[in-house]
Amino acid sequence: MRIAAALACALMAGVPLTAQAGACKAWSAPVLAASISSKPIDEASGLEASRAYPGRLYHHNDSGDDLRFFITDMTGGDLKIVNLKGPKPADIEEMSLGPCGSKTCLYLGDVGDNAGARSEVSFTVLLEKKTYAAIETPLRVVRARYPDGPRNVEAFALHPNGDLFVVTKPVDKQMTNPGPASVYRLSANQLRQTDGVQVFAKLGQLDLPKLLPDLPFPGWIPTGLDISRDGKRAVLLTYMAVVELGFDLARGVPATLTAGDNVSVFRAPPLAQQEAITLLPDDSGFLYDSEAARKAPTFPLNKVICTAR
Repeated sequence: MRIAAALACALMAGVPLTAQAGACKAWSAPVLAASISSKPIDEASGLEASRAYPGRLYHHNDSGDDLRFFITDMTGGDLKIVNLKGPKPADIEEMSLGPCGSKTCLYLGDVGDNAGARSEVSFTVLLEKKTYAAIETPLRVVRARYPDGPRNVEAFALHPNGDLFVVTKPVDKQMTNPGPASVYRLSANQLRQTDGVQVFAKLGQLDLPKLLPDLPFPGWIPTGLDISRDGKRAVLLTYMAVVELGFDLARGVPATLTAGDNVSVFRAPPLAQQEAITLLPDDSGFLYDSEAARKAPTFPLNKVICTAR
């Protein structure tokens, strides 16, 4: 979806909030890590940094693209395009690296649903490996549905225990009535299934409007998620902030989010249409980038480090 440029200007640079219990106490200012060519990555919506192959980044485009992803180095160079066998997706919005048995897999989530009309969504699962052919065959495709009707999602991530967590965004196309984001889970066992449609389990809500009352509604809309190697923390991107969740999603969702207690909030002037985030391989900080690149030769990839924990 598109957010007016004027809304992006509404967020002024802020001071990081104090945090406890494992959440970051202070963040660095964002620095430009790379300027990545917008051809063919012209609507970057997913981002992952490989731990198995240091220096490797994975990317994918938003809706309208084929079933494929891109590989670059940390500067955006050494571009490779990997096409996957399978039907054209409806709306791939996010990707994640995570366990699949004893190996690591890349999960591409066809989960976008602005109109709230999809009866099911799907995840294409591909083994992570050193070298990819130009065309690859996925390991499997997992179909899933929500227990309480369609949900629009741009943020999901794999937990080190193998479970998959999604964080919803508003269903209405104009996002005029955003409320708390809901959190759902598919278990590791469900992600091994290839027959039938798996049903998400609803875990709770993240009340971002209450946590960030000073932001206009784009600041409450989740657009990306990544979970730390130990599962004890996660970073949740919105159009105007990053919320570090200082708790393990596998243990449940707190009833209340409290900055300085169970979450830490990073604020900086946002990138236009920021929709992709990944933790650095050592979990020392994160990278995030901009989807708005179709009219520019490059798009920015920013890096932020936790300077006190």
